[in-house]
Amino acid sequence: MKTEKSWKNLFRLHKNEISILIFIIVLLIVSPILSEYFLNSSNILNLLRQTAYTAIAAIGMFFVILIGGIDLSIGSTIQIVGMTSIIMLNNGFNVGVTIISVLLLSMGCGLINGLLVTFGKLQPFIVTLVMKEILAGLILVISGAKSISGNNIPDSFMNIGTGYIGIVPIPVIIMIIAFIIALFVMNKTVYGRQLYVSGSNKTAAYNSGVNVKLIQVSAYVLCSLCAAVSGLLTVARIGAFQPSTTSQGATGMEMDAIAAVVIGGASLTGGTGSVVGAILGALLYGILSNLFPLIGVSSYLQQLIQGLIILVAVIISVKDSSSLINRLKAKAKRK
Repeated sequence: MKTEKSWKNLFRLHKNEISILIFIIVLLIVSPILSEYFLNSSNILNLLRQTAYTAIAAIGMFFVILIGGIDLSIGSTIQIVGMTSIIMLNNGFNVGVTIISVLLLSMGCGLINGLLVTFGKLQPFIVTLVMKEILAGLILVISGAKSISGNNIPDSFMNIGTGYIGIVPIPVIIMIIAFIIALFVMNKTVYGRQLYVSGSNKTAAYNSGVNVKLIQVSAYVLCSLCAAVSGLLTVARIGAFQPSTTSQGATGMEMDAIAAVVIGGASLTGGTGSVVGAILGALLYGILSNLFPLIGVSSYLQQLIQGLIILVAVIISVKDSSSLINRLKAKAKRK
């Protein structure tokens, strides 16, 4: 009886994560029927590599969405990190210096976003959209809207994006490390608890001694930092910079990351969600993106299906948030 109750409690607390995991398992079971190529080892490794870019960005987006914000600039952040990396390496800069420089650059972008949202009291949507356009403009001006080939890219840098540890691609290893760090931060540190409290109720968090403004700013910095890591892995795999999609939302990674976090059970109103959910959301999104072309689904129909999935996830998250708020209000009235 106790075991049954504990299982029910586990499902109630983690129903989003468990539901996504079940859906992923079902997809893996039926995928050989849909496509004989999907479970091919090379395709699975490619799927995991592609998912790693989105998952790392989604971890950063999770921090921002958790506090009730959003960051539409990470696609352009990824692009400017890629461009700056190639330019620096082509000009003979050390790999370590290049990596540190672009990480600091991305954190600076996140810091500006966080300060404008927190202290400027501007809407996150507007601030990050403007940042996205500014960065996109800089990229086009500096690159001349032309590709930048990597003429002097060291193998040590390329290995970050193309190398393996055993049979596992290095981007997947970095994704796992990022996941473990984020999971530890959210579940075992005061900072993680403060993120949840700040997202749930800023007034209550402030009254309990949490520096809400610092928490908000730090969330945007972490989001941009994760985007930079994703950008480094992307450019290290290609070994060149392509600005062609910059004017159309950069890599589109911002929507993929938001989709992964929302599908993973996070609410756009803040205060709910988990790192596990964000990773599973990214994996589910990656599986669908990989499977659709293999079964002959056109890119247009793929966009439509993925958009509908995001819409359903948003509706569910808003509904869950509303019911939670209503329960809290009813509890407060009883007191």
